[in-house]
Amino acid sequence: MTFESVPAAYSSVNSNLVYVVYDANAADPVTYPNYKYVAEVYIDAVLVHTDKVFPQPDSLRGIFDFGSVIREYVINNLDITGTGLVAQNGPPGTWATKDVVVKLYEEYAGTIGAVVLTDSARVFYNHYEDVFAGTTYLANFPEELCTTRDVRKIQITLNGTGKYFVPYFAEVAGSFDVEITDNFNTTNTHTVTTSGNNWLVLFNFSPFAINQVFPGFISSATTSYNVAFSTGGSQLDFEIICTGMYQNYYVHFLNRFGGFESMLFNKVSKRSIDTEKKTYRQLPYRVSSAGVVSYESAYQVKHEQNTTFAGRFKSSLRISTDWLSDIDYAWLADLVASPMVYLQYGSMLYPAQITDTNYELKQHVVDSLQNLTLNIEFGTTYKTQFR
Repeated sequence: MTFESVPAAYSSVNSNLVYVVYDANAADPVTYPNYKYVAEVYIDAVLVHTDKVFPQPDSLRGIFDFGSVIREYVINNLDITGTGLVAQNGPPGTWATKDVVVKLYEEYAGTIGAVVLTDSARVFYNHYEDVFAGTTYLANFPEELCTTRDVRKIQITLNGTGKYFVPYFAEVAGSFDVEITDNFNTTNTHTVTTSGNNWLVLFNFSPFAINQVFPGFISSATTSYNVAFSTGGSQLDFEIICTGMYQNYYVHFLNRFGGFESMLFNKVSKRSIDTEKKTYRQLPYRVSSAGVVSYESAYQVKHEQNTTFAGRFKSSLRISTDWLSDIDYAWLADLVASPMVYLQYGSMLYPAQITDTNYELKQHVVDSLQNLTLNIEFGTTYKTQFR
């Protein structure tokens, strides 16, 4: 038995993970009656799935697609476990699978034999494809920041409980340096270590997080800072801006690579409340135990006819960015498509959903400079007083 096709390196769990196998025994129904290919899927040396298929009628190949099985073993989770620059240092299982091994057997005459073929261990990732990015898109980003944003100028504020996330793909275990240089050409270096391959390092590059590692480095006199990496050549340029006249919101979201990123929405915002009420109707008068009819209480309050009870409400928010480059407008499609979005208010992160369902990528040459306005709905419904 041989593998004729296996998923490519850097394949995504959100696509088809197809294994094709062949054995000449499938062509001999006399010696091997009712022949089937049997496959077992092991993740981190634990059996998680068994499947059987008949040979294809034309090619006698066995075709297995384990995408729907394997994707269940990747966890999407914003688990901020660290302080300072590294917010999360995640091993496989949190954004990529642990080792996946497929073992093949033969079944004929109702009996399954011993293992015939064992595939090598493979790792699959939680990125996704689109029309211009294939299933192995992550192959372009080893030892790099996993972002498609415009890294030349990222606006950020000096808020006291800042979180500003950017994910980094540390493909090979080891150490690398992060250099932060301010507008006075002062540089500090921080070393990050990963203890295994295929780790996601979630960085927090807010001024607050930087000052936790290098106390006082980012001050009110700092206007900008640059972040550079000793591996891969990634760089980020941050511009510190004032909070302005509007409420500032940071939105954190799961991006196309399976890591979390952040965006500042610092222009006009509007909050709205959607309510749900139940009512019942009564007569306009009341009759006392003494038989007296009244249309109002002793305190000159009219009796209710329509009575409201079981009131509920949920909040929505419309938020806006500053002017965006073409690159950032394309990048923020990840936010609109993201299944996990958090809006930061103070130091707390609130789960939210983007209710906009259509996203048109603006271009400066066609549409002039544009900002982005999004509608956010919070998942929690609150009750008013029950009557």
